[in-house]
Amino acid sequence: MARTLDRTVAGRLAALVAAGTVVLTASFVGLVALVNGGSPGFDARLPVYVLAMAVAFVGGLLLVETRYGGRADGSATLVTTAAIAVAVFAVVSLSGEGLVYAAANPQEVLVSRTLLYFLAAGLVGTGIAYWALQHWREFTGDAGVSSGSGRL
Repeated sequence: MARTLDRTVAGRLAALVAAGTVVLTASFVGLVALVNGGSPGFDARLPVYVLAMAVAFVGGLLLVETRYGGRADGSATLVTTAAIAVAVFAVVSLSGEGLVYAAANPQEVLVSRTLLYFLAAGLVGTGIAYWALQHWREFTGDAGVSSGSGRL
């Protein structure tokens, strides 16, 4: 049976893909900026990145605990939310630095053909992330949490 996609869902998915692509593209620019000496003021922005990581950690804990309650293993919950928090820190800090670098050096970022490669890589990365989120249980060997297995 073929699945149909209504306009509301299609619009939300398009917005998600666009936002993810922009964030990942900014992250790639940020990585290049940090490798090339970065943008001045990183030390001043670091607390904001750490705060985003902390919010992701607490939000992840709350989300898992409210969704799975006592069925989720405590150590698995902690490890999963810690990994999410580290990933959020990496993406937020690299994206932030990429945006700062692009604003300070638009001639190096916007005119360069490299931006098109970063944009393409960001789009592919968004697709891979979407696919991984849809199929993560296949990789963890967990067919379903509702079986009471104690895993995420």
